[in-house]
Amino acid sequence: MRGHSFVSSRASRRRAFTLLEVLLALALLGSLLVALNIFVFSMAEVWGKGRDERLFAQHARAVATHVEDMLRSAALGPEGGGLEMKEVKLETGGEAPQLAFTLAEGSRLLPWPESPLPDVEMSIGVDERAGLRLHWQSVLEMNRETEAPRSVVVSPFVASIAWDYYDENFRRWETLETPKREPDGTYVMPRRMRLRFAHGKLALERVIRVPVAKEGATRL
Repeated sequence: MRGHSFVSSRASRRRAFTLLEVLLALALLGSLLVALNIFVFSMAEVWGKGRDERLFAQHARAVATHVEDMLRSAALGPEGGGLEMKEVKLETGGEAPQLAFTLAEGSRLLPWPESPLPDVEMSIGVDERAGLRLHWQSVLEMNRETEAPRSVVVSPFVASIAWDYYDENFRRWETLETPKREPDGTYVMPRRMRLRFAHGKLALERVIRVPVAKEGATRL
């Protein structure tokens, strides 16, 4: 009987020690899970805070790329008209100086009321309420001389466009908020255009080179 009691006592102590180990393991596991949850939630918070910035930057990059592609196509296209800065009749009334060009097939952004027409005269400008707009009209339209071009919003986040001119004499760049004019009233072609994006506290600027007609390389 005494031997059996000794064995039972040792077994009981062994069971108690095992239970303590389990409790310690659970405590360590709980601490690990808490630390892991804090890390996951903190990373999610950081990722969430940067989401708007990433989407905004992606939007600005996509818009700038599309505009640059249109200008390059106009400069290299068979129309031969190239690009020019001129007064453009606006759909909302009045006129404004805009960068104008011609594309044989227009742009995928243009919502034609009927079948798309070729040889599309286009211009790009900023409406302070709507953002970056494309104005367009085919040369084949019968009422093009009396009706203002249609317009479509490319990006509501473009707040303004600035124009870069290079002074050959002083060898320096000059950024103007409005296109430069000659004494005779004609507009000077800029070397670059700056699209300025703004949304809340977010702001970005994308610089686009204005290509020279019929040249494979743009001027710097």
